[in-house]
Amino acid sequence: MNLRKNKKKIVRKLFTSFTIFLIMMKSNLCMATGAIGTAEVQTAANNIKRVITSIAMPLGGILIFASIVIAALRMIANANNPQKRAESIGSLAWICGGGVILGASLIIAGIIINIATNNTGTLLGS
Repeated sequence: MNLRKNKKKIVRKLFTSFTIFLIMMKSNLCMATGAIGTAEVQTAANNIKRVITSIAMPLGGILIFASIVIAALRMIANANNPQKRAESIGSLAWICGGGVILGASLIIAGIIINIATNNTGTLLGS
C-alpha cells in the first residue's frame, strides 16, 4: 500500500516536471523568434473578443437554461419524494453559482481587453 502511494507521488512529480519542461521549451522558442508585434497582439485581442461574444456568452446562456430546465423537471418528477425534491432544489444554488462565475469571468475578460486596447480598439502605445 505504501509502495503504491509512493509510486503515485513519483508519477505525479515526473508528470509535473515534464509539463514544466515543455512549457519552458515552448517559451524559449517564442522568445527566440523575436518580439511580438502590435499587429499580432491586436489580432489576438480581436480573436478573444470574437470568441467571447460569439461562443462563450451564448454557450453559457444555453447551459444555464438547460440546467434550470433539467432541475425543474427533476423537481416535478420527484414531487412525491421530499428528499429527492430537496436535492433538486439544492441544485438550483449550484446553477446560480455557476452563472455568477460565468458572468464574472466575462466581465473580467472584458475589463482586461478594454485595458489592453485602451477602450479604443487599438493597443496602448500604438
